[in-house]
Amino acid sequence: MLEPRHGSVCEDGPVSAHRPFDFPEAREAVVDAGKRLFDRGLVTGTSGNLSVRVGDRIIATPSGAPLDSLDAESLSTIDLSGTHLGGAVPTSEVPLHLAVYRHTAASAIAHTHAVASTAVSCVCDELPALHYNVLQLGGAPRTSRYATFGSEQLGAHVVQALTGGRHAALMQNHGSIALGSTMAEACDRLELLEWLCELHLAAHQLGSPRVLSDAELHDAEQAFGDYRARLRPRR
Repeated sequence: MLEPRHGSVCEDGPVSAHRPFDFPEAREAVVDAGKRLFDRGLVTGTSGNLSVRVGDRIIATPSGAPLDSLDAESLSTIDLSGTHLGGAVPTSEVPLHLAVYRHTAASAIAHTHAVASTAVSCVCDELPALHYNVLQLGGAPRTSRYATFGSEQLGAHVVQALTGGRHAALMQNHGSIALGSTMAEACDRLELLEWLCELHLAAHQLGSPRVLSDAELHDAEQAFGDYRARLRPRR
């Protein structure tokens, strides 16, 4: 059970009568993301949590809720101080979500305990750049230091791993996390991180994989930019 943040989170339920269907689009996005991540094998049971920020409010998954069968009405509403405003008791990872929102421009967070990313988090301080798609995550994902789930320390470690414009990180002996401007983008990045971890595991089964150099990643980044420029409509 999540302990109160500065006396603000109520273990017995909401501290104010917050209408259950405030922020319907955010709620729908969280429900859809839970089903998506479950269907794609990134979620087992109640492992993982999701949230969307709307201004100074956060819509988050409840504590102990299976992500494949979320109920829009029971999703938790909290504010940036951690005050529980409505819905079910929020995820125990509230401090993690709050830390990320306070230190990044993210509007959505997806966190799961998917197998490949959790396995790699146990052995790598940083996921080697075996593929140029690490650029879609802001660079080679780092692994945050281990800390107990639900702790302020865990949030601080994850924020540190995300510095320098990273959009995703591994969480040591824990799982993975990805950020986005939308819930869909956060899920896209979480799925990409899991794919990169699967690639890492598969490549090591064959031998010692070749890692892309900084120069090669720079060239790939330029190629992405050139391609986007060519796609711009002519006036």
